Amino acid sequence: MKNLPQKISLVTQTASVLKDEIQLGRWSKQLPGEHELCAMLHIGRVTLRSALSQLQREGWVKTSRGRRREIVGRKYAAVRAVSDRVVFLTPVPLHNLPPQTIFWVDALREHLSEAGYHLEVHSHQDCYSGRPEKALAGLALRLNAAGWVISQSTARMQQWFAKRAMPCVVTGSRHEGVSLPSLDRDYRAISRHAVGAFLARGHRRLALLNPIPVLAGDLESEKGFKEGAHKTTASDVNVSIIRHNGTVGDICSKVDVLLKSSQPCTGFLVSRSQHVLTVMSHLMSRGLHFPKDVALISRDNDPFLASMTPSVARYSLNPSHFARAISNLVVSTVRSGVAGTQDTHMMPEFLPGQTLG
Repeated sequence: MKNLPQKISLVTQTASVLKDEIQLGRWSKQLPGEHELCAMLHIGRVTLRSALSQLQREGWVKTSRGRRREIVGRKYAAVRAVSDRVVFLTPVPLHNLPPQTIFWVDALREHLSEAGYHLEVHSHQDCYSGRPEKALAGLALRLNAAGWVISQSTARMQQWFAKRAMPCVVTGSRHEGVSLPSLDRDYRAISRHAVGAFLARGHRRLALLNPIPVLAGDLESEKGFKEGAHKTTASDVNVSIIRHNGTVGDICSKVDVLLKSSQPCTGFLVSRSQHVLTVMSHLMSRGLHFPKDVALISRDNDPFLASMTPSVARYSLNPSHFARAISNLVVSTVRSGVAGTQDTHMMPEFLPGQTLG
């Protein structure tokens, strides 16, 4: 027999993978550091160094003291990876996302398909950990995507994509110092408006309830909440920023502290629609009435809020408008193949409700 099965060593396989990625243009001038490559390839440093030595002997890379390995030779072609895959990265499975998110994801899938791309939804908790770099590197290497859409992203996630200049769109607000295109509601303006709505109805002790971890949009809300208080001519206004862990017990205990103060809070801006249920029911269990005793505004909107009584004051963004805007931004980013810096904010419509009066 002329053709016999061959045992290919892990070193040879690693060298082959690195050659393929170099030819696809994943790295422009230098290879990543050894630690990052080991994380990407799920191999040990000894195996990696042997593979890199092989690449050096074959003229793919060269080393310089104190610097990363430089990509050289005619075998290298400086082109971007060819892919029709766009990845939507989320911390929870698609079926657990809010209806509005599912709506615009479906619209984005259709828009990308018309442009010659297909959308894949990936849920990876490791990418949302305190140290997401290893998980992101492994996922990026495995999927070889033409572009990324990241939802509920942390600062370290955004920094990772921005540092590598990967085509990536942030759905939500981007953190300070991050250069990535983003699209979100104008949470800063929303919170300023909410303060004005409370003040117009005579409320002077106000609180914003944010969950932990605090996302970039939540930080923008906190800034707008403080700005709204500082801009008023009233001298007796007091605002509190309250952060809770998202559990019913913690939210209720934080609300109780606000109620037991010598100057109890009477105006509550709640930044997650599901937490509105907890705050409303807890206030009513304390014998308080809307809007006679207390007022509440939901920063976010959800279809179930329309079925509640008393009706909830909230900010509602037309889902079709958001779907069209995010689709246009993602397609233009993927087609250009570069990470831009466009930062778009959309102001929702304010829907007055009985919780405000």
